[in-house]
Amino acid sequence: MGKPLKITIIAIAIVLLIFVGVSVFVKSYLTDERMRTLVSGLAEESLNRKVSFGAIKISLFKGIVVRDFAVMEKDSEASFIKTKDFILRYQLLPLLSKRLVIDELSIVDPEIHIKKNPDGSFNFSDIAKSREIPEKEETEEGPAALPVSLSVKTIAVRNARVAYSDPAGTLKKADITLNAELGITGMSAKALKSDGDLEILLNEAFLKDRKQPVKDITTHITYKAEVDMASKKITVHSLDADVMNIPLNIQGNIGYEAEPALSLNMTVKDVNLSKVRDVSSMFLPAGMTLDGNVSLQLTVAKEPVRESPLSFNGRIRLDRVSFTRKGMHPVIDGTVKLTPELISLEDFRLLVAQNSADISASVRNYREYPDLNIAVKSRSLDLDELFIPGPSAEKPKEGTKAAVGGKEPEPMNLKMRVNASLDIDKTRYKGISITNFRSRCELKDNIFRVTNLSGNTLSGGFAFKATADLTKRGTQYNMNADLNGVKLEDVVNAFAPKAKDKLSGALYGKAEIAGAGTLPENIKRNLKGQGSFAVKDGVIKNAEVSTGLLTFLGLREMREIPMQKAEGSFTISDGIIQLISLIVSKDLVLDEKGTVGMDERLDIGLLVKVSERLTPKLVSQSSITRFLSEEKGWTSIPLRLGGTITKPSYSIDTRAVGRRATETLQKKIGEELFKSRSRDTKKPAGTEEKKDTTPEDLIKGLFGK
Repeated sequence: MGKPLKITIIAIAIVLLIFVGVSVFVKSYLTDERMRTLVSGLAEESLNRKVSFGAIKISLFKGIVVRDFAVMEKDSEASFIKTKDFILRYQLLPLLSKRLVIDELSIVDPEIHIKKNPDGSFNFSDIAKSREIPEKEETEEGPAALPVSLSVKTIAVRNARVAYSDPAGTLKKADITLNAELGITGMSAKALKSDGDLEILLNEAFLKDRKQPVKDITTHITYKAEVDMASKKITVHSLDADVMNIPLNIQGNIGYEAEPALSLNMTVKDVNLSKVRDVSSMFLPAGMTLDGNVSLQLTVAKEPVRESPLSFNGRIRLDRVSFTRKGMHPVIDGTVKLTPELISLEDFRLLVAQNSADISASVRNYREYPDLNIAVKSRSLDLDELFIPGPSAEKPKEGTKAAVGGKEPEPMNLKMRVNASLDIDKTRYKGISITNFRSRCELKDNIFRVTNLSGNTLSGGFAFKATADLTKRGTQYNMNADLNGVKLEDVVNAFAPKAKDKLSGALYGKAEIAGAGTLPENIKRNLKGQGSFAVKDGVIKNAEVSTGLLTFLGLREMREIPMQKAEGSFTISDGIIQLISLIVSKDLVLDEKGTVGMDERLDIGLLVKVSERLTPKLVSQSSITRFLSEEKGWTSIPLRLGGTITKPSYSIDTRAVGRRATETLQKKIGEELFKSRSRDTKKPAGTEEKKDTTPEDLIKGLFGK
């Protein structure tokens, strides 16, 4: 055997001997009893919770491995944290002098259960509270006399699963996976610095107002920071996070004294919102989507004073940001400027297809009692392009009952003021072309007022005012409307599409209406008002009411009722509309008086006057028609209009017939008696007397018998 080989064998033997010796020393010194006392003592004193664990294995190279380590819930046997392996790595040389120096912690497959309590606290809140630990006298007796130094330089977390629950919160439930490598370096006895990487995967999250869960959102964080335990301050040199393609950089300071304080600079550069919809959907109303680019430069600060609010300084830049929800699709360009007392818009512009509007706005005192002022101006803005019709709602399936009942909204206490104005020189809404559109509204002391809503159409104009008292349960409101020559067909097509192409003409009118409540039954019961209206050069055609009337009269060939003039008035009370109206055309006059119920039921007396030209076409060519004939060849027919607006019914008004018949009979009898007396007066002497005409003869003559 050669000399080099012998030396090699001897060296290996010495190394093995040393390894075995050190291993024996380690296992004889770090006994199971000592380790159990060490782990349970350190954990329970620092966490103020009961802990449990299984086997403890000690390895020269791997360290102290604690299996099935668990921290219990407060006053419960359920686990708050449990891990597969909890590993403490130690330094070997200090151990040879009987000092245990732990410089690395590793946690493998931990499970953490975080719960928010109804009072707003968490199931770990008691751990975070400061707690004085009594000093223990050092003793060399017993297994607990092991001197321990925590000089941790590395903390590793492997495949941690965090389960969060808050049944009453916005985020109701979440499942998170966490991996981390954290480095720690001591700078002095009370200062250290740390850097590291964290990878967080949001596996699933359930939000309060969202039916489908949010899934698979990954966040990667790298940081460099220093902690000064003497001044209780954390200095964040850099924190770079990537949250689903959102790059975020944070720098600044955090104080953690009795009252926390912070000053952080946050930067986000050119985020494409279309690529972060999974994230944005967590904070937006259901169904809303975003597009465009956003960049942010913001300083967030908080003073170390109790209940001191956060303050903001900086800018948010929006570059062709658009949002789509319920048929709306506006595009916005501009900058939002933030200061501690003011939020304002700079160079803000709303783009809708080929239209645009300039927006100026400010919010003062936004942290306590926001005071919002906003003004929108545009030369041309097509509202029909701004409010794109959304998908029509599905009709309820047969057999399902519509929701009934419900509760009125409670009185509101909105701690804010609003002043808004809208000036559009040319626009279009629901197909109606409008010029000089002006709107002014305000919210003050929870009273919302529309002080002016006016504009001109192609043929006329309109003006509208309204007030809503939000301090009343269900809201109380009143409104005034004034129409001056607006096309009736435009109004019908826009606001009553079921009656499209059935009414036309120039509409004039005034109305004053007041009410309370938002539920249909309350609206019907509380609505009150009055008004008047007139229509010039109009037509009623293909409407259920007009078609039914013409059919009843036998004038089907007309197909429509022209309105050279139509005027009337109405009052609203107790769910009933009292209506008086008069419609005049060349050959037809309709004189109406009666009621229209909020349930569409009709009870109207209708006097129809037909010209001599149309009289021969009437269905009723009996003696009653001749009996009701008036001067100049017009025929009057009293009718009763019943049924509903969609299913009207017509009948002869027998009471009116009887009344008119009595009046006509009295008139005819009087005329005949007058003629008879006149003949007697003029009769020559000696003329043979004829038999006098009796009232019975007169009645028979009137009825053609």
